[in-house]
Amino acid sequence: MKIYNVVRKNNYYDSVTLMLISKQLKQMEGLDDVSVMMGTPANRVILQEANLLGPEGEAAGPNDLILAFRALADIDVQWVLSKIDEQMGKKAATGKNAEQLIIRSAVKAYQEDTESNLAFISVPGEYAAIEAERALKYGKNVFLFSDNVSMEDEANLKTIAAEKGLLVMGPDCGTAIINGKGIGFANKVKSGDIGLISASGTGLQEVICLLDAMELGISQAIGTGGRDLKEAIGAATMLQAIELLINDNSTQTIVLISKPPAQSVVEKIMTKLAGTSKQVVLCFLGSFIANAPSNVTIAATLEETAIKTALLCGKQPELLTVEAKLIDWAEEAKANLAPKQQNVRALYAGGTLCYEAMLVLSETLGPVYSNIPLRKELLTNDVVVAGQHTAIDLGDDQFTMGKPHPMIDGSLRNEYIMNVANDQQTAVLLIDVVIGYGASEDPAGELVPVIESAKQAAAACGNTLAVVAYVCGTSQDEQNKEAQVAKLLQAGVLVTTTNAEAARLARMIVGERRNS
Repeated sequence: MKIYNVVRKNNYYDSVTLMLISKQLKQMEGLDDVSVMMGTPANRVILQEANLLGPEGEAAGPNDLILAFRALADIDVQWVLSKIDEQMGKKAATGKNAEQLIIRSAVKAYQEDTESNLAFISVPGEYAAIEAERALKYGKNVFLFSDNVSMEDEANLKTIAAEKGLLVMGPDCGTAIINGKGIGFANKVKSGDIGLISASGTGLQEVICLLDAMELGISQAIGTGGRDLKEAIGAATMLQAIELLINDNSTQTIVLISKPPAQSVVEKIMTKLAGTSKQVVLCFLGSFIANAPSNVTIAATLEETAIKTALLCGKQPELLTVEAKLIDWAEEAKANLAPKQQNVRALYAGGTLCYEAMLVLSETLGPVYSNIPLRKELLTNDVVVAGQHTAIDLGDDQFTMGKPHPMIDGSLRNEYIMNVANDQQTAVLLIDVVIGYGASEDPAGELVPVIESAKQAAAACGNTLAVVAYVCGTSQDEQNKEAQVAKLLQAGVLVTTTNAEAARLARMIVGERRNS
């Protein structure tokens, strides 16, 4: 086994592009592992931990590109580099034409293009705040995809933005749709008069996709970043966005989405909402909201958010699977379980989808252990906890540091699926499949052989593994929701129409804890 590093000086690519390139390169024959990264100190540590760092990479600077790969045997390095260049060329060519001006700095871009008013920033966290502040200086709203930005920097950026009448979406903002254009991990959905503001990327995706399924469309979908509703930030972006949607004539109904916010922040938001006559649906997952203004409808789940929004828009929702069918699915799956199979193992790409699933599961099954737990004492990073239900957010920072997000590359989840299948107590594997812009080209197609292997592994242990899945997306997405669902159904997966419904089906299969 030999490690190869090739460093290209002053050759910058954003992290999302490099993750997509690395995923494609991992399929190359003869390579044990491969990663293409900028040479920041943090990235060099990641390469070191992955046993991919050589002396050339160790000497790289933050503006240098490291091509790192490990070969099973002697390999033609020039051939590997040509394949890497081929993939990088494909990414670089996307959307280009011969007339485009080549811009080599953000400042030059801002100076050349005075009409644009939004900067998409995806750089390592240690540089993100600097770049975001520079964009604000040039009068650009900011979509800050980068994570690992300090709370202090976030507060400072949002203060600067407010003073300039600009918006900072982020940091760690995954999704937005502005004037019909998807940014980050977004979906193709219908246009309409529903405006959404969300501190959750997949939470936003879930609601807009469910609305689309009910023939309802959106005016704007504004992401805030996951920490916006913490006390230190004070909902700076959400409050600005609420004001924008209140004054937006194309928005008639407003939807707010977040994981539990600070109580002081809730009070600020309620005061703001009381000042508009527009109807508002509010989903702060896991929170109890008292004394909401009369124009505010409270929803407990993302599913309920979409349904209540539809009702406010005069639409009778026909969204959920008939209860009798769910019961039949559950009874058939339950009949095949061995007595020792008692637990749900949820492996999620979407953090807020994972959180919603835990809320639903815990209603009847009791505690669910997780790396994003409902309560501190339920914290774990293990996909299997003996005798307990688990739900793991594989998109959390601890799993994605220097690695592709599971919505881009499902390799890590595939490994964990086999761990779950080999656990004697696993009854149900619960998973999400998120499609749309930025996501894997065929996530269901990549999952099917893994699920088939997992079922075989469970059978070898005398068990039958029930697999429950939900596909978050639309028929307009490039991956096509119906096509993704069909592939899963062909593999014997139980596929539901909402994420909450998937969690309900999982808990129905397991039933009341037999060891409680």
